[in-house]
Amino acid sequence: MTPKNKHSNNGRPAVSAAGFFTIFLFIVCSLFSPSYSFAEETVITSNSLEYFSETRQYVAKGSAEIKQKDAVITADEITYREAVSNVIAVGKVHYHDAGTSIKAEKAELNLETKTGRLFDADIFYTKKNVYLWGEEIEKRGENSYYSPSAVFTACDAPVPAWCFKGRNVDVVLGERLKAKDATFRIKNVPVMYTPYLWAPILTTRQTGFLMPVVSQSNSRGFGMHIPFFWAISGHRDATFVLDTYSRLGIGTGMEYRFIEPGGAKGYGWAYHIRDTELDKDFWELKGLYENRSADGHGGFLNLNILNEKDFYREFSSHLETRTQRFLESTGELNLPLKNSRLYLLSQYWIDLKHDTADVAQKLPEAGYVLNYTKLGSSLISASLTAANMWRDGGLSAGRIDFYPELLHSFGKDFVVSQRAAVRATAYSFSGDETIAMGLQRTAFEYDVVGHTRLYRKYASFLHVIEPALRYHFIASSDNDLQVFDASELFRKTSRIELSLLNRIITSGTEAATVRLTQEMETYNGSRPFLPLKLEVAINKGVPIKLDATYDVHTGKIETVSSELSLNILKANIAFGQTYNRTENIMLYKAGIDFSPYKRVHVSSSIWYDAKGGGVRDMSVAVRYQRQCWGLRFEIIKKPGDYTTLLMFELASLNK
Repeated sequence: MTPKNKHSNNGRPAVSAAGFFTIFLFIVCSLFSPSYSFAEETVITSNSLEYFSETRQYVAKGSAEIKQKDAVITADEITYREAVSNVIAVGKVHYHDAGTSIKAEKAELNLETKTGRLFDADIFYTKKNVYLWGEEIEKRGENSYYSPSAVFTACDAPVPAWCFKGRNVDVVLGERLKAKDATFRIKNVPVMYTPYLWAPILTTRQTGFLMPVVSQSNSRGFGMHIPFFWAISGHRDATFVLDTYSRLGIGTGMEYRFIEPGGAKGYGWAYHIRDTELDKDFWELKGLYENRSADGHGGFLNLNILNEKDFYREFSSHLETRTQRFLESTGELNLPLKNSRLYLLSQYWIDLKHDTADVAQKLPEAGYVLNYTKLGSSLISASLTAANMWRDGGLSAGRIDFYPELLHSFGKDFVVSQRAAVRATAYSFSGDETIAMGLQRTAFEYDVVGHTRLYRKYASFLHVIEPALRYHFIASSDNDLQVFDASELFRKTSRIELSLLNRIITSGTEAATVRLTQEMETYNGSRPFLPLKLEVAINKGVPIKLDATYDVHTGKIETVSSELSLNILKANIAFGQTYNRTENIMLYKAGIDFSPYKRVHVSSSIWYDAKGGGVRDMSVAVRYQRQCWGLRFEIIKKPGDYTTLLMFELASLNK
C-alpha cells in the first residue's frame, strides 16, 4: 500500500465581513491520496502500511482506502487479507459501490462475495433512496441484509419523518422488507405496532406537515416547532421550519437536500430568528456540495457560517454543539494526473471563543502531489504547495513549501521501516512591520521504526506481544517561525520512542489490548522523558477504555480519560471521565437507558464539572408508547436555562 499525502489546516477561526465570504466561496481543493496497487484490481491508499507475508495480510492506518472493482472502502484503519479478499475496517468506515453507500464504525466484508458484518451501520441504497440503520447488520449478498434490530426509512433527514423499527429485519433492497415486532415511527416516536411486517420498498415520499414539538423554556418561554416536508422528487426534498417562542419571537428555517444519479449530492440549511428580548438577529448558514467521479477529479464545498458566536449557546440543546470551539468552511478542487495530482484548497475558520481575526486562514492553497512511486526497492513521493495565509488585520504570509520523501523497509521477523525527507520553505510576510519581509527554512527529517511480533497460544486465548522502537529526527534551520498551521511545527526534534503492545485474542476476536509508550526528547536537557502513556481497551465482558499519561519527572498523573459501559437488569449504563492536571479539568459524564415497564422507556444523561461548575448539562426523557400513539416528555438543563419538550403523536394525523 502507499501512504497518503495529507494537507491539514490548524488555523484558528474568526468572523469577518460578508464580502470576505464571497472570496472564500470559490473552489478549493485538498489532497488526493497516493495509491499502491498490489493486485490487478485492488488498490490501497493510506498514511502508513504494513504487510505480513506469513498471513498475506496488509494493515493500512491513517485515511486508509481500498478499491476493488466497483467497491471502495475508507476508514481510519483497514486490514486486508489478500488471499480471500477479506477486509476488516475500523473507525469512520465508508463503503460504496454502484448502488450502495454504507457508513459504520466497523465492517468485516468479503469484497468478492459482498457479504459480511457491519457494526453501528448506516446503509444508503442510492437506486431507491432508502436507508437501513442498525447496531449489527449481516450483509448476505449484494443487496440483501439481515439485522436482529434495525431501522428502515426512505427519508433523508437525520431524524426521519417516518421509519420502521423492528426485530429480525430482513431486507432485499429494491424488492421488500420483512420484520417482527415492528413499530411505525414518526420523528423517531413509535405510533403503531405490528407483530409482523411485510412491505415493498418504495421510492415515493409524501408531502405534508410533520408532527409538531411543544416546549417550555426559562429563557425562550412557550414554544412550538412546526416542520413541513416537501417531497420535490425522488432525489430532492426540502423541510420548512417555523419556530414560535413567547419570549423571543419567531424563527424560520429551510433545509434542501438532493442526490443526483451521477454522484453529486448535498444539502443547504438556512435559519434566522429575531430575539426580541435582546433586540438582536441570529442567523446560521450551512451547506455541503460534493461531486467526485470515479477517475478522481471533482471537489466539494462545505460551508458553516454564523453571524453571532453565541448562537449555539443560546439555541442548541446539544452539548457537543454548544461546546465546539471552531467552525470550519472548506472548499476543494482536484485534477488527477498520471500518478500525481493538482489541487486547489481553501479553508476558513470561525473562532467561537476568541477573535477570528487572530486566526490564519488558508485563502487559497495550490499544490502538486506526486503519489508514492516505486524507486528500486523504495518508494518516493513529493509535494509542492503555494499558500496565502491571511489574517484580517494581523500578520499574513505567502508561503512556498517543497517536501519530498523517500521510504524503504526491510526485514521479515523484525521489520525496519525508514523514511527520509527534506523540506524547503520560503515566506513573504505582510501586515507587521516588525517582521522581516522574507525568510527561508530548510530542514532534514529521518524516521526509523523497528518492530516485531511474538505470540503464544493458550487453551482459551492467544497472547500477542508487539514491541516497537522508533527514532524521529528533524534538523531545521529556523525554529522560531510564526505559526500559521502544522507546517510551522516542523521543528528541531530528536525523539526516541519505545512502545509495547499486548493483545489478548479469543475466538478470533480481540478481547483486550494494553499499550505502554515512553518517549524521550534528547533536546530537552535535564528533563528528556516525555509523559509515559498507557492505553487500555477491554472489549468483552464490561467494555472499558482508558488513556492516561504520567510525568516521570514530577511523579504525577497528568491526564486520565476513561469510558465504561455495562448492562444491569436490562439497563444500559455508560460512564466517562476526563482529567487534565495542567488545565485543572475534572469532568464526569454518565448516561442510562432502560425500560422499567413494557411501554415505558427512560433515558438520561448528565455532565458534571468537579472543579466548581457542578452540573453543567442534564437531560431526562420519558417515552410512553402504545400500539397507535406515543408520548414523549423531555427535560433539558443547560447553564442558565431549563427546557421541557412534549411530543404527542396520533397515527391518524400523519401524512
